[in-house]
Amino acid sequence: MKTQIIQLEAHDDTLSVRDKMDWSQTPRVLLIWPEKGKVLRARLDLILLERYCSAHGSQLALLTTDKEVIFQAGQAGIPVFHSRKEAQFQPWGKSFREFQRQDLENYAANRVPVVPFEREVPQSRKEYPRWIRISIFTAGILAILTLAAFLLPSAEITLLPQYNQHTLSIPVQAQPDRVQITLSGVVPARELMVLVEDQLSTPSTGSVPIPAEYARGEVVFTNLSQDEITIPPETILSTAGEKPILFRTLTGGSTPPEQGGQIILEVEAYLPGESGNIPANQITKINFEAGAELTVTNPSPTEGGSDIQIPAPTLVDRLKLAREMDQLLENQAREEIAQSITEEDVLLTTRLNEFELVKEEYSPQDAGPGELLWLDKSVQYLVHYAAAEDIYQLASDLVKAQYQDDSDIPALDSIQVQVTSPPVRKGSENYHWEVQVSWLDQQTLSRGYISQWITGHPATEAEQILLEKLDLEGSPQIILKPSWWPRIPWLPIRIQIIQGEN
Repeated sequence: MKTQIIQLEAHDDTLSVRDKMDWSQTPRVLLIWPEKGKVLRARLDLILLERYCSAHGSQLALLTTDKEVIFQAGQAGIPVFHSRKEAQFQPWGKSFREFQRQDLENYAANRVPVVPFEREVPQSRKEYPRWIRISIFTAGILAILTLAAFLLPSAEITLLPQYNQHTLSIPVQAQPDRVQITLSGVVPARELMVLVEDQLSTPSTGSVPIPAEYARGEVVFTNLSQDEITIPPETILSTAGEKPILFRTLTGGSTPPEQGGQIILEVEAYLPGESGNIPANQITKINFEAGAELTVTNPSPTEGGSDIQIPAPTLVDRLKLAREMDQLLENQAREEIAQSITEEDVLLTTRLNEFELVKEEYSPQDAGPGELLWLDKSVQYLVHYAAAEDIYQLASDLVKAQYQDDSDIPALDSIQVQVTSPPVRKGSENYHWEVQVSWLDQQTLSRGYISQWITGHPATEAEQILLEKLDLEGSPQIILKPSWWPRIPWLPIRIQIIQGEN
């Protein structure tokens, strides 16, 4: 047989259990008591539930270990089980109360009705004098009219409260390590990282010499020995000093086999350029195995070495390009910062300092030649700002703190914040500035007090009372229903107070 199982809660009572039984459409209902809590321990509660269940054609049984409930259920004749399995497979006996109801129904069905031999004749009513009946009728009519005078009239009163403007100057302090907003005026200083990069060039204003032609001349080799000495071509010769200038012989030759024998050979500078043009008698060293047996010199200057000038950036060009690049990157950073924060946010970092130089490359490098000097640079900036929502929250908290009683109420949506002084950095990372907060408030409309002031008064008198006691922008609008009714209703529930909008 189908059984509806209902789990009781610690807060259940007879009404809540009956609501749960309403969903049951089974012939048997099993109530399960909670493990904790004491509910429905009175015999009357159990009897009421058993009656309600029987009225819906179902049989009631309990599943509980509460000794008090088991005892009261036994007295009421309601079956009690100790487990769901036992309730499912064991038969449910009918309760004592069900047997009593069946006995009463059988007795009523078999009872023979007793017919009375004589019917009682009702006594005639006592007639009251006419003036009494008229007085009673008039009193009833007056009572009805009086009740109607209390219940039927209604009033709709529209009030337009006066808004008052207030201002408050607030010193604000922003701290980077701050998370919460305090009434002392401290708000978080939020961080914003901006990475900008660009490439810029400027024409070179300087020049550098580039070697073009080789210097040439003649040298004289003198033999210091008695033997013939062969001088091969490409023999390296040089000047004396810390920075010698190298030359090479263009042809070879041999000295006469006698001491003091000389030979003249043509030489050329090892490197092109004007550096190869040297005075006479400067070439004195020989890079040759037999050089110890020879001496060398140039009786006349070497000539023909030349340089050409090509454009090259100077130090001034580099400094100028660096300044232009810094200004360009700073402008780009400010544009990105303006796009990242709103107009209401307060930018705390007024000067942009480089937080990290990511890349800086010049081309050409050092003093290299080039018609243009290029600079490729990337910089990361760090700025602090105060969010508008944090400043507004601070202003809202301070405005609400101004109202300790209920006589006035601020219009929080009317709060406006204006920065009156620029942020100034004090200390290592704290910023200080001032803002001006303006808002509107209005007098609190207590419907209970208003009803007490004007109940039963004529409309014109009620209007004057409201103008005296309330701070209103204009005269109140009073609409009486029915329109011919002269006074404000006596019942406060028949008075509707409407707050108009400015």
